[in-house]
Amino acid sequence: MVIRSLFSNYHIIMSYPLSIIIPCYNSEQYIVSCVTSLFIQTYHDWEAIFVNDGSKDNTLNILTNYALQDQRIKMYSQSNQGTAKAREYGISKATGDFITFLDVDDTLQENALEQMLRAFDEDTDIVVSGFNIVKGQSVRRKILHPCKLPSMDYLKKVLCGKYGWELCAKMYRKELFTTSIKITQGIRIGEDAAVFIQLVCASRQVKILSEQVYNYIQYAQSASHIRSEKYAEETLQAAFFIEDILKNTHYYQKIKPEIDAMFLLFYSNSTRRSILGAAHPFVRTIMRKHFKFSAITRIPLYKAIYVLLIYCLSLVKSSNYE
Repeated sequence: MVIRSLFSNYHIIMSYPLSIIIPCYNSEQYIVSCVTSLFIQTYHDWEAIFVNDGSKDNTLNILTNYALQDQRIKMYSQSNQGTAKAREYGISKATGDFITFLDVDDTLQENALEQMLRAFDEDTDIVVSGFNIVKGQSVRRKILHPCKLPSMDYLKKVLCGKYGWELCAKMYRKELFTTSIKITQGIRIGEDAAVFIQLVCASRQVKILSEQVYNYIQYAQSASHIRSEKYAEETLQAAFFIEDILKNTHYYQKIKPEIDAMFLLFYSNSTRRSILGAAHPFVRTIMRKHFKFSAITRIPLYKAIYVLLIYCLSLVKSSNYE
């Protein structure tokens, strides 16, 4: 019985090719590390689809050279349309039965692809892994409790911040992308969450792994560190976009408390960009409709305390302008 189980897992790994979607924009300094982490994978039957999103540096030439060296490296170009459109284009070119996403400035542990592929079984549509956050010589490990959840249970935990809503450090059955995925227009911050939540809604079961197989590498010049009132507004717009998507599901009423919690988390995230005053229409709407005790108690305690403190600060900021 054990031998049969091991053989079954081995068969899955050897028989189902995998597509890795990697958007690139002015990425010349990151490509070597990214590609090297692919070449050392213990699982070899993959294709890496790099989408050059209108880069102005040497990204195109570097990718072209790699594509000539290894047929698994596939390179496409488009005019600059943003990460979401680049991923969408990459998915349209994917031939694998499974899809995963890799940011060009991140890397994978050498057993990443094998570990995630091995986790799929008959009704699992998404595999989620732990990850490392690398900043210089510092490495912070995000270890998840291994389990398997129905998609509805997992969705509720994502909306409440128990699991992340980023697209990376996860693997998906390609069939999930055959449903109509709505892409945010003019919203650069939070677009990952909007796509990911739609994929969760289309899935059956989600399997969580404890292994940290993805390396999020933080750079000082990363877009995630840019402070901007416009980016703060886009963060909140993403929450409204996600709510509109969930309104079209038959279980919207059942998850309204979790949606309230999601708005508070997006509000918290927006403050990393800029603290919008309490009088700002987006903030005012969120606090009027979603700032509830049931929502506060659903999000992590440190986030709840932060939201309360930062909202008080925004009230002070608004009063200073009056």
